[in-house]
Amino acid sequence: MKVPILKIPFDLGDAAWISNELTDMLLEGRLAMGDKAGKFELIFKDYIGSRYALGTSNGTSALEVIFWALRERIGVAGGSVAVPSMTFMASCLAPIAAGFKIILVDCDPINFQMCPKDLAAKIQPDTVAVLLVHLGGYPSPDWPEIKAIADKNGSVLLEDAAHAHGALADGRKAGTLGLAGAFSFYPTKVLTTAEGGMVVTSDDDLYRSAQAIRQHGQQKPGSNLHQTFGLNYRPSEIHALLGLAMMAKADWILAERRRAAAVYDELLRDLPVTPVLPPANHKPSYYKYMALLPEGVEREPLKLRLREEYGVALAGEVYSTPCHLQPYWDKRPELLARPIEPLPNSELLAKRQICLPIYPGLTREAQLCVAEALRRALGPDEGPG
Repeated sequence: MKVPILKIPFDLGDAAWISNELTDMLLEGRLAMGDKAGKFELIFKDYIGSRYALGTSNGTSALEVIFWALRERIGVAGGSVAVPSMTFMASCLAPIAAGFKIILVDCDPINFQMCPKDLAAKIQPDTVAVLLVHLGGYPSPDWPEIKAIADKNGSVLLEDAAHAHGALADGRKAGTLGLAGAFSFYPTKVLTTAEGGMVVTSDDDLYRSAQAIRQHGQQKPGSNLHQTFGLNYRPSEIHALLGLAMMAKADWILAERRRAAAVYDELLRDLPVTPVLPPANHKPSYYKYMALLPEGVEREPLKLRLREEYGVALAGEVYSTPCHLQPYWDKRPELLARPIEPLPNSELLAKRQICLPIYPGLTREAQLCVAEALRRALGPDEGPG
């Protein structure tokens, strides 16, 4: 049996509904900022539990809008933002785009999320925000401690929830733990619109700023009056239409991912890999099913063998190169609030983590194949290393 990396959860029923709606949309000629985008925002805010939701062109632009709104909120340029090194570079580049410098923080070796101890040691008086990244769709078990560190420093807590649609932490949805959160709807994400993003917040002022920033700084779109800085971060009606199809089955998608994760939890108990297990009061979205390889096992030869000999394709890591090791900083060191230094936990996890295939419709039979392939490839006489 071949087990693919992922399957995007659109079916024939979705395709027929989307096709009919798209035909009407094209004939009406309303392709931007219409009723589909507005309806998607309303449904998503209710799903997340925030007061507001604001659609954007992609997940990175959602983060950029938040940081531009934060810059407007504090009234001055400059300052630093604390970001975990175990994330995609967009988490760093978005605050840089709004004029902030970056502090890179190590991760916890057990849950892969931002390490509060390292954050407390590195946060600075000029740190305006701490960006909590819900890596793999697992809300950080330490988020209350991280928020307390931010609060004590006078910093706001923001969330990069690109992986965490519907994830729960202590009864609260990801995206509602801080001042604002950003979601991505890229094709690989838990909920997808092909391209698209969403800002969520319950803060009136930040929402009003974000509305204008999304539309070239116009507080009233179409007025030709630009009251603040802004760019074109608008979503399209076509992508919002896909979002409406996704929201109609969001609960099923989350249930399927959690069902598959529970099967992996069971199947990996006797294998020499260590999965990331959330606390009882957390429900990840399981964008990724993350695990740690035994010491001494080289990941790339293992992945090659699993694919070629057993037909099992592992998903991409989160991430194989942490942000503090990216070559970009060699060219632009002035964008860092602190010099690059070793982050041992992030470097270890970058080398030893794997992500097992997980998606709606993944069968127990396929998961048994994944587990058996791992068992054979990591056997005492066969494990690559």
